[in-house]
Amino acid sequence: MATNGGDNFADIPFLRHCDKETAQPVTGSVKGNIPSWLQGELIRVGPGIQKIGNDQYKHVFDGLAILHKFHVKDGKASYQSKALRSDAYKKNMEANRIVVSEFGTYAYPDPCQSLFGRLKTEFQAISSVFTKSVNPSAPEITDNCSVNVAYYGDQLYAMTETNFVRKFDPTNLDTLGEKTNISDYVAVNTATAHPHVLEDGSIINIGTNFRHKKGPHYCFIKVPPSFNSEKSSFENAKLIAEIPSRWKLHTAYFHSFGITNSGKLIFVEYPYCLNVLGLAAGGFMRKSFREWLTWYPNEKTRIYVVSMDDGKLHPVVYETEKLFLFHHINAFEENGEVIIDVAGYSDAEWVHHITKDDTRKSGNLSENPSARRYVLPLNIESANPGENLVKTKTDATATLRSGTKDTVDLTPHKLTEGVSELPRINYSRNGKKYSYFYGLGEKEATGTYDLSLDIIHKVNVNTGEALYWTSKEDIRISEPVFVPDPTKANPEEDDGVVLTALLARDKPNKVTLLVLNAKDMTELARSDFTAAGAVTATFHGQWAQAGEKLHTY
Repeated sequence: MATNGGDNFADIPFLRHCDKETAQPVTGSVKGNIPSWLQGELIRVGPGIQKIGNDQYKHVFDGLAILHKFHVKDGKASYQSKALRSDAYKKNMEANRIVVSEFGTYAYPDPCQSLFGRLKTEFQAISSVFTKSVNPSAPEITDNCSVNVAYYGDQLYAMTETNFVRKFDPTNLDTLGEKTNISDYVAVNTATAHPHVLEDGSIINIGTNFRHKKGPHYCFIKVPPSFNSEKSSFENAKLIAEIPSRWKLHTAYFHSFGITNSGKLIFVEYPYCLNVLGLAAGGFMRKSFREWLTWYPNEKTRIYVVSMDDGKLHPVVYETEKLFLFHHINAFEENGEVIIDVAGYSDAEWVHHITKDDTRKSGNLSENPSARRYVLPLNIESANPGENLVKTKTDATATLRSGTKDTVDLTPHKLTEGVSELPRINYSRNGKKYSYFYGLGEKEATGTYDLSLDIIHKVNVNTGEALYWTSKEDIRISEPVFVPDPTKANPEEDDGVVLTALLARDKPNKVTLLVLNAKDMTELARSDFTAAGAVTATFHGQWAQAGEKLHTY
């Protein structure tokens, strides 16, 4: 692996360079008492290798994936980390430079190749996205799965936002076998790293089909769980619903989606758009994926409701102003309405600025970021234009647009003020009416793009009340993961703990596993670890309780 020399971003965990894996578990020193029922492992993933040779990645999303594992047993904890041995990793390391493009970093072709050879190779690589034939000698879309992990039955995969996932061993974090191309099993060219897990273990996800005969479509897929099988979990994947893009030459970028317990799928099509033809020409124009994304502030955001049972699109068109999001919090139905909670922003321009060039410059993530609630009335047959159709007690509104019979304009109810990111809930309430979510915020707006997430908040979505945990230390906090207490016969929604990892800005090799009481957000325990190399930030992860067959979020 590359060295850490010359790294000027050691104090920013999302841009920090991992100079050495902690391949063998190290035991932490525990302060406090880890609950005796907390037995299992928290596995997380994020970008960690920021440099190869003399090349450096440019965007927060780009670094090569590092897997992190916290193993908890009998009141003690251990930590280890390992780089995901993706094809992107292997090709870059072999070349000792960046040769596989990522979200915000364009990889230049082999400098020894002729101009004609470069153009031919790039055309074959890009055209493979839009045709059914793939030239095996052409450079591939990245399989650098640095966003999330998920159990598909008993098979554990690292995921990103392309059509590739990578299976790995939860015991030692070794990468297993060849990459899985989801496109080999179902007609999608991308897939999110935020699938939902049903009660039977089936996985629901959404991707984009660029080559649909009727133009670009957003496609929901279902993957049944696989146990004790040598075959890929994706062998029985199937398409269950499709939504056409409202733009013929663009598709919306998206990161997650919502689902209700009654089988309604929620997709938010905001005007942060990918120029499909531009992407196809990107190789010739030396542009990264990010540079083909544009925020159109005068376009409305549209919300779709689709039946998971029959794939039918609900006939009402729901639209709202100025909404961009990465993460859905939860969705559920009540009083003939679909209620959707998201971690929202008023624009997507800031996504272009979380880079090494801009991260220390002045600029806020977005104007008026907040967790917000939208209410979608399902039956509008008797609605009058301008009448607020919302029955649920909330400040959100839904009104039939004048001159239409099927278009409803939405305004949100703010659940929080300020950044509320990487939200998690008690997943047993996923798709159902619920009371709490746990997310990350900032002590104060820093005025920079350095992702200064240093507060955990527990928000009561019914009352707006919030509890907080923070530290006097200069730290950054990872996504809070709720783990339910399995010893409770009739558990309340917040019976359990919240797990998170703390990264010290001034001590790159230090990482802490923090255990909070989910009811009152008080600290129960922490375990401090000194890693073999710099510990880098993570986006998402999954807890697997020992002895359980199915693992959800």
